Amino acid sequence: MKSISIVFPVYNEVNNLEELISSWHNTLSNHQLEHEFVIVEDGSTDGTKELIMQLENKFPIINLSQINKRGYSLAVVDGIYASTKNYILCTDSDNQIKVASLIENIENFPSINEFLMGYRNPRNDPLNRILYSKMFKLIHDFIFGSKLRDPSCPFVIGSKKLFLSMDKKKLLFMKEGFWWGFVGVCKIQNIIIKEVPIEHYGRKMGQAGYKIKDLPGIIIRIILGIIKIKFLN
Repeated sequence: MKSISIVFPVYNEVNNLEELISSWHNTLSNHQLEHEFVIVEDGSTDGTKELIMQLENKFPIINLSQINKRGYSLAVVDGIYASTKNYILCTDSDNQIKVASLIENIENFPSINEFLMGYRNPRNDPLNRILYSKMFKLIHDFIFGSKLRDPSCPFVIGSKKLFLSMDKKKLLFMKEGFWWGFVGVCKIQNIIIKEVPIEHYGRKMGQAGYKIKDLPGIIIRIILGIIKIKFLN
């Protein structure tokens, strides 16, 4: 029987989280898919921590809250290592990806040496975020030759065993842009990535993109990360 851990990195999502978890839980239960939510809370200041403790009484949750901010990349990796089910889905907690995308792929779970990765079709993000992603895709294709449609999409399903086989040190070279690095590590380890279209929704609440003033530093850190993954052991 299939079972799945859904890893949600969470930061200041008090307005999104209860609706998100309730929707996912009810839908997965209706489809009789055994599941748990690994909520990797990351130093939130808006009441998210307290909300997660309330939700633990209603839903199957592994709560990885902490006081200090660990960053997205380590949050994803911590969630993977804390998961207990046969399969893992890593996705975001901002409600831009819905549970329907998982349900559509229940019969399409990947094989032993394969990840299933979504591509946002179409992508509903701010223009600046879309533009710098297109720029990074050119750099990423040049370095790794992945030729994926959307190598930064936060919707990845794979077996727990395959996730744990990945080089943790290389994954954590990415301080930002985790999924760009994830795809790079897959290429280095000859892990197949199968892409499927998923519906992507505009973000209703919270920050949906980086501020222009932050972009130069982010660009430098992402480029350094993928260079390290490619050339350092």
